[in-house]
Amino acid sequence: MYVLSGDGAIISSLSPKPYRHKPPKCSDCASLFMKITHMEMIKGIQGHGYYDELVIPIIENTAYENELIDSLAKAIEAYPKTTAVLVRNHGIYVWEDSWISAKTQVHIWLSILVFWILWRLN
Repeated sequence: MYVLSGDGAIISSLSPKPYRHKPPKCSDCASLFMKITHMEMIKGIQGHGYYDELVIPIIENTAYENELIDSLAKAIEAYPKTTAVLVRNHGIYVWEDSWISAKTQVHIWLSILVFWILWRLN
């Protein structure tokens, strides 16, 4: 678990890998961020609504989690409205004001990402 400030909390969650032999086709994943809009669950992310564009930065994985700190901090600084960062081939980091809020946000983010992947596969 990493904490960026005294009032915030971050929860790390390993990404589910339902397609072990073939990764999903995801043209947006080649960029440094992913954009999602017009999805009901976006309303669960603080400061966002159905018509808003939800942006989640994507950073490269490293050999050790403590080596992610600099790129994680840069992604948060570059996208101050986000409450999550995807780590390629690792998972997602989510933060909020408390661990209870962060846990709720993890569930919302994971739902958004799973539905987005399923939508992209069809």
